Amino acid sequence: MVPHGNSGSADFRRCFALLCPSAVAVVSILSTCLMTNSLGRADKEMRLTDGEDNCSGRVEVKVQEEWGTVCNNGWGMDEVSVICRQLGCPTAIKAAGWANSRAGSGRIWMDHVSCRGNESALWDCKHDGWGKHNCSHQQDAGVTCSDGSSLEMRLMNGGNQCSGRIEVKFQGQWGTVCDDNFNIDHASVVCKQLECGSAVSFSGSANFGEGSGPIWFDDLVCSGNESALWNCKHEGWGKHNCDHAEDVGVICLDGADLSLRLVDGVTECSGRLEVKFQGEWGTVCDDGWDSNDAAVVCKQLGCPTAVTAIGRVNASEGSGHIWLDNLSCQGDESALWQCRHHEWGKHYCNHNEDAGVTCSDGSDLELRLVGGGSRCAGTVEVEIQKLLGKVCDRGWGLKEADVVCKQLGCGSALKTSYQRYSKVKATNTWLFLSRCSGNETSLWDCKNWQWGGLSCDHYEEAKVTCSAHREPRLVGGDIPCSGRVEVKHGDTWGTVCDSDFSLEAASVLCRELQCGTVISILGGAHFGEGNGQIWAEEFQCEGQESHLSLCSVASRPDGTCSHSRDVGVVCSRYTEIRLVNGQSPCEGRVELKILGNWGSLCNSHWDIEDAHVFCQQLKCGVALSIPGGAHFGKGSGQIWRHMFHCTGTEQHMGDCPVTALGATLCSAGQVASVICSGNQSQTLSPCNSTSLDPTRSTTSEESAVACIASGQLRLVNGGGRCAGRIEVYHEGSWGTICDDSWDLSDAHVVCRQLGCGVAINATGSAHFGEGTGPIWLDEVNCNGKESHIWQCRSHGWGQHNCRHKEDAGVICSEFMSLRLIDETSRDICAGRLEVFYNGAWGSVGKSNMSATTVEVVCRQLGCADKGSINPASSDKPMSRHMWVDNVQCPKGPDTLWQCPSSPWKQRVASSSEETWITCANKIRLQEGTSNCSGRVELWHGGSWGTVCDDSWDLEDAQVVCRQLGCGPALEALKEAAFGQGTGPIWLNDVKCKGNESSLWDCPARPWGHSDCGHKEDAAVRCSEIAMAQRSSNPRGHSSLVALGIFGVILLAFLIALLLWTQRRRQQQRLTVSLRGENSVHQIQYREMNSSLKADDLDVLTSSDHFEVH
Repeated sequence: MVPHGNSGSADFRRCFALLCPSAVAVVSILSTCLMTNSLGRADKEMRLTDGEDNCSGRVEVKVQEEWGTVCNNGWGMDEVSVICRQLGCPTAIKAAGWANSRAGSGRIWMDHVSCRGNESALWDCKHDGWGKHNCSHQQDAGVTCSDGSSLEMRLMNGGNQCSGRIEVKFQGQWGTVCDDNFNIDHASVVCKQLECGSAVSFSGSANFGEGSGPIWFDDLVCSGNESALWNCKHEGWGKHNCDHAEDVGVICLDGADLSLRLVDGVTECSGRLEVKFQGEWGTVCDDGWDSNDAAVVCKQLGCPTAVTAIGRVNASEGSGHIWLDNLSCQGDESALWQCRHHEWGKHYCNHNEDAGVTCSDGSDLELRLVGGGSRCAGTVEVEIQKLLGKVCDRGWGLKEADVVCKQLGCGSALKTSYQRYSKVKATNTWLFLSRCSGNETSLWDCKNWQWGGLSCDHYEEAKVTCSAHREPRLVGGDIPCSGRVEVKHGDTWGTVCDSDFSLEAASVLCRELQCGTVISILGGAHFGEGNGQIWAEEFQCEGQESHLSLCSVASRPDGTCSHSRDVGVVCSRYTEIRLVNGQSPCEGRVELKILGNWGSLCNSHWDIEDAHVFCQQLKCGVALSIPGGAHFGKGSGQIWRHMFHCTGTEQHMGDCPVTALGATLCSAGQVASVICSGNQSQTLSPCNSTSLDPTRSTTSEESAVACIASGQLRLVNGGGRCAGRIEVYHEGSWGTICDDSWDLSDAHVVCRQLGCGVAINATGSAHFGEGTGPIWLDEVNCNGKESHIWQCRSHGWGQHNCRHKEDAGVICSEFMSLRLIDETSRDICAGRLEVFYNGAWGSVGKSNMSATTVEVVCRQLGCADKGSINPASSDKPMSRHMWVDNVQCPKGPDTLWQCPSSPWKQRVASSSEETWITCANKIRLQEGTSNCSGRVELWHGGSWGTVCDDSWDLEDAQVVCRQLGCGPALEALKEAAFGQGTGPIWLNDVKCKGNESSLWDCPARPWGHSDCGHKEDAAVRCSEIAMAQRSSNPRGHSSLVALGIFGVILLAFLIALLLWTQRRRQQQRLTVSLRGENSVHQIQYREMNSSLKADDLDVLTSSDHFEVH
């Protein structure tokens, strides 16, 4: 047996043997943990040793009272930042390494340190563990933390302290800077830091020789505002991929040998630009060269800077270096080399690209147009510092041309060509424009124009015609848009001979003066004789030109003309109108100028549509209101009673129909006023059908509207605005109304809507001709009180079972017509003057009847351009109804309706009170030796014109001679035998049989359709026998006279019988002849009771309904 005790001891030993390996491992782990915890809790310190100061040197850490180093594996700027901040050192300059670095000794405490940069202590960063490393002391980490005060910089090998290779002293060593991405901003920082002025240039590739030692910087990024080069962004001190062959250098202003000059120019302030750099003169390449660069040069040289141009004028090409290229100045630099540019001497140019400059105060610059017949048309010629040249048309357009016209005071540019009058001098010096915005006041203000240095090959000289080349005006008329034609050539006004001004030219003149369309051309100094120059040239306009300056002109050097033949023109717009007494230009009392006198306008017919047009004309937007009474004062003097009939969409008051004849007297203080919106861009357009309100008027007299509805209705083909076929504007189209159920109640609404009084007749069966387009309304049934025709009951828009032969029409009481009538003659151009108004004919009184008024009457009736007042007919005097008296027309209106007069009042008048007029013949012979020979001229369309001699023969001449009361035709002459005429050539290919009563009864081409010139004007020579016989044998045909008297008595009997028969009918149809050259409108109306008194007529005019008796 084994003793107990022994057995126990053995068991313990077995147990220990089994537990021993595990125990050792646990003890080991615990020992390690205890050591780590002990180090974590132990005080640690850090220092920098062997450096220049406490903030640079080898990094050492004290752990467990033992100092050791840190290995630099993975060492970077984040780690450096943590150390500098932990030690309280400056952080402006931070770098790995230190000056005079040496290896440490003892423990290496840390390796593979990795910081984020925001840690408070180095040991807070990740690392391999205390004392764990695979380094030697040769890899000891170090840092430099500095405020930069110990750093130095210098420029080497440049000959002075302000030019040379850049060297920086850091960590005790001088090193260089690599040229990668180095530019003028970097150089500026260097020069500023060294107090050497501004940077002039920089150069890489070791231009100042290769340095030695470290390359401290590479890929610097500077803005130019840094105080020191090391404040620019960089990859880190000493980090680079360069060698010393890439060392960069700079030249600062204080170390540069720089100068500037202009050579070979016209003055010392123009010519080829040369720069002296480092003792050598060279040129500047013109790549990117502009007026900003030139301005810097002018300022630097002390030359004028008001006008700065590029181009080397007539200077030759330079030689030697091309120092600068791709300059880019802001314009405010004090020296050219302060501008951005390529490195000095680096370029891709030849000397034919040498830049030049012209500096001027503007006094030695001249601009003119030559060869175009006036100072406002021609080739653009310049004289700069006494050197003559022209503008090349490369880049020349209307914007540039407009600047030239504006600068010369010639209006606006119309085209970039002109009609050549004279030869222009040749030149080899050219001005090239780069660009003009069009807003410049002078060509010299355009950017980057180049003077000289280039040829204008493959281009031409710049040309322009300005609007003032032939600037027209009308003078001598009573109203702005009529008068004697005067044309300004440059600065001289002159008249135009009536042989040189065509209907087409007159049309262009009216358009240019914004006077509407041409009404007539009046020769023979109708508006008085001018004085001074008479232009010997014929305007050959096509009629569509916007300005007279665009018309071709044919010189008439051999032409002889006197002021007695000054031509005059009447245009359609004639109203001179203004606003007075308002607080702004867009409000006030309305005044008209008539017969040379300003006066207030009566507001009896002034409405919101008229006000809208007036506001548009004044560029004052739309009418907001038309205050009643004398809102802006009563005014003084004449109150004009003109009635405007605007739809609201016209552009000018002169485009609106206007009536003055017979206007009622105006109540005291009732003057027209308007308040406009003042918003020039605000306009009005006709209402769409969707905006037509069927329950109320679309326009209000007291407030502005979004659209105008009054322009939705019109009367067509009736000879006036108050009679004709009814047309309605709906859904973008004009259409008619069917006559089914059409009656006076319906017609009343139309007349009232148009401001035409009351209805006299409601016509059907397309009485005024068949219309076109849609038939908008049918079965219209009005009660007579509606304000708009579409408010009446009907089948609805476009719903009908009609054709255009059923188009409805109307004759309103305000419809007027004019005639000359003589019961003893069929001549429609001579007789008693009568006006049709309110359904009846009545005479016109001769009180204050002037020659001007007679001319208006004759022109309106198409009966030539003048006439005479005759004594009343010698037949048995009789009393007739007179409508109006005291008619006074100014010079200009084309109808009697526009002339002021006494108010309408029907009264009985004697023959002695009536006006009897004989208008001139519509055919005349001019320039002949007698009244029966000369050039044939016809009055048509408001102008005298000629007849082309194509097919002209004795039969044609025979008709002319008979029409003029001359004897038989002796000759039919051609080829302007009595001189060339003026105006239109009205007829061509006339083919008379010889027995026609007038020339216009003969077959011919349509009026005005001719391919002839006035050199083909036809003429005649008639015998004067017929005229002589009439004057010498007054009793030669007494038997014929007696026979004629018997015939008249018989005719009177038949007429009386016919009248008696017609009086038995309830209705009578009369005919109103609307005189015109082209057509005669037959307008029928219901008979008015001839016994109505004037008072009755006044009641009818003002009533809403009109009963037919």
